[in-house]
Amino acid sequence: MTQAGEAMMARLATLAGIAPSYRDTEGRCRPLTPANRAGILRALGFDPDTPGAVRDAVAALEQAPWRAMLAPLVVLAPPGAAPEISVVVAAPTRSETLRWRIALEDGARREGSVALADLAIREDAAEMGRVNLALPLPADLPPGYHHLEITAGAACASTRLAQPPARAWLPGWFGEGARRWGISTALFSLWSRRSWGIGDYGDLAALAALGRQWGAEMLGINPVHAPMPGPDADPNPYRPSSRHFLNPLHLDLTALGIASPGPWPAPAAGVDAVDYAEVHQRKHAALIAHFRTGAWDGAGFAAFRAAGGVALARFALFNTLAEHFAPRPWRDWPAALRHPEAPGIAAFCHENAERITYHAWLQWLAEGQMARAGQAGAGLYRDLAVGVDPDGAEVWADPGQFLAGARIGAPPDAFTPDGQDWGLPPPDPRALTASGYAGYIALLRANMRHAQALRIDHVMGIERLYVIPPGMAATEGAYLRYPGADLLGLLTLESHRHRCLLIGEDLGTVPEGFRARLAAAGVLSYRLLLFERWPSGLFHRPGDYPRLALASFATHDLPSFRAWWAGTELPPAARAQRQQEREWLLAALRDRGLAPAASAATPDLDAAALAQLLEALHAFLGRSPSALVLAALCDLLAEAAQINHPGTAAASNWRHRHRLPLEAFDHDDGLHTILATLAHTRAAAPDTAL
Repeated sequence: MTQAGEAMMARLATLAGIAPSYRDTEGRCRPLTPANRAGILRALGFDPDTPGAVRDAVAALEQAPWRAMLAPLVVLAPPGAAPEISVVVAAPTRSETLRWRIALEDGARREGSVALADLAIREDAAEMGRVNLALPLPADLPPGYHHLEITAGAACASTRLAQPPARAWLPGWFGEGARRWGISTALFSLWSRRSWGIGDYGDLAALAALGRQWGAEMLGINPVHAPMPGPDADPNPYRPSSRHFLNPLHLDLTALGIASPGPWPAPAAGVDAVDYAEVHQRKHAALIAHFRTGAWDGAGFAAFRAAGGVALARFALFNTLAEHFAPRPWRDWPAALRHPEAPGIAAFCHENAERITYHAWLQWLAEGQMARAGQAGAGLYRDLAVGVDPDGAEVWADPGQFLAGARIGAPPDAFTPDGQDWGLPPPDPRALTASGYAGYIALLRANMRHAQALRIDHVMGIERLYVIPPGMAATEGAYLRYPGADLLGLLTLESHRHRCLLIGEDLGTVPEGFRARLAAAGVLSYRLLLFERWPSGLFHRPGDYPRLALASFATHDLPSFRAWWAGTELPPAARAQRQQEREWLLAALRDRGLAPAASAATPDLDAAALAQLLEALHAFLGRSPSALVLAALCDLLAEAAQINHPGTAAASNWRHRHRLPLEAFDHDDGLHTILATLAHTRAAAPDTAL
């Protein structure tokens, strides 16, 4: 490639948002390779192999910001500085007067006028005869979504304004300096003596009520997004069909008056994994029979369906189509049915109306049960997955919002030296902004409903995602930029509208200054004890944890404390390092006076020694100044579990069931000892940094 051709290609990559390099977790600079650059450009719809096409694409991207007077939606800066927006006008019109009118969300109006010649020039495109001006707006716009109209001579335009608050919503107790705690579990791991082989929304409500009795502020769960339909669907909750809808396998059938067909085996009887195919078969057989009786609130369902509009209709339609054509993915369906507006859709809807209605009805039931769980006791802490299955409903409903063939992942690091390929399609950043962030806003609203807190999986994705081009390995990806300031502003705005605390899962390769930007916006950091260490490997002390954070021992991709301590997941060659880590952890606990001097770092612990260490571990976390501490139910029950083994197809992934039924939790001494210790340390003064 000629020097001029390389310069043009680099310019295209920059305009498309492809980062020229990144710093890995070791601080080394990783430059973008030509092959990676070309692969991502193809995924974005460009032709990097034809010089003329590259020149045309550069010209089109350079001209794009000058085509419209206003962007489809403008996210203003948080309060503090006088807001202003970009207005693009033809240069000769600068002698005109610009008139503006804002219709506030509450019905009030603001208006004014200004001479175009008096506005500051942000940028001048003389060759296009266009100029970008800075239009000041009132400094006291209330948080919310407003409508702006402008006219300048014969030109007129309108847009939505999103005015975010100064920072995300934080509960009253945070401002009072209090520190709270909660419990986390995977909903599928819960079971009760009346549930049907998997934790359900009734179990969730019961545990929330118990948690409130115990003093917990939050009850955290895995994503409960809608999976692919069918008994063989991937149970991974971080690879859903749609994040806008709920998983009907978690429906509490007892609450619907449906009698169980018979007892389900308990883990104590030798069954320690969720049998998704069996759950699917039994639950759907019972649900369709109940649906056909019509013995439910038809008016309530009709109102729900009307409110769900096009999004609900398309989701229910997709599920019916996917069942009809299983196991073929939607790209292999007949051309007349591959898109919601394809020519064969109307006839299919007419012929399959009952089944489409059934899938919408399931969402009505799930939404109602989730709402009741959210009001039952400890506040629900929901989890929003970073992406979706490329063969699922969310992509089928609007494929133009995603980059076909590319995948989201993570670059190589000490945890995964070969990188990570999550198999999830990246959002198209240009489509995201062109839509006025409509899908993103709807996604936030769907997941903040009935939640007191929302964990944003891989929160760095609001600024950049590691994108793996089609046909390439996880080591060959690069970072693609997203409109981070806009997305963060919308997050904070929606958090206030739903009174929902935000937690950003900020683990892995984090952009420089990103955690500080989250903190300034009032988003809690996600701090895991296993990763909170000095470069030497020694563990941070509790006082070193930040105030604006959630602290926990580990997460679903890591072993429970008991499993980590034993090191059974490690190959023999790595067990010497785990021995060192056990000694470091004991040293940290002893340093804070939380572990007996006689405690040994041996991998095999008797029940009493394990219980003692678990109590010390949670006391250690409890003494941090962090706003929230989450105790995993796996650790409270001293289970040797790992919910998921990343990068593997292990049969146990996403199938773990707790060793005790929900009814036994209130009688488990070990669980209550840990919770009492955690409650005591949270109520006392926190440790301070050393």
